[in-house]
Amino acid sequence: MDQTLDEVNRHCGKHVQAYASCVDSHGETWRTDCLGLRKALTECSDKNVTLMKMVRLSCQPAINRYQECLSNNSQAPHVCIDALRDLYECTESVGQTMDKMNALQRKHGEPAPGKVDNKKVE
Repeated sequence: MDQTLDEVNRHCGKHVQAYASCVDSHGETWRTDCLGLRKALTECSDKNVTLMKMVRLSCQPAINRYQECLSNNSQAPHVCIDALRDLYECTESVGQTMDKMNALQRKHGEPAPGKVDNKKVE
């Protein structure tokens, strides 16, 4: 997952910084005040980081459950640990699948849609 975050920072660093700054400066209202920046970051990462797009597609139910839990328990986010664990397991599964696909493509020398060895193939 660290590699994915590095990719997001490389391609969308300005979006990450703007969103983080907005969250830091808006206290209790950051969810609404920073929504546009969050959407821009999501679009950038989906466009530029294949694994993020695959996670979003494959793990959307787990993402939704976790976000809903956080919204419903903003004063006690620790109650969302099971939803966070489910999301983590889903993202790890997607990452492992992508790693296997990339290894097979390298072995057979076939280009892949999306990223292979940190290079975008279009």
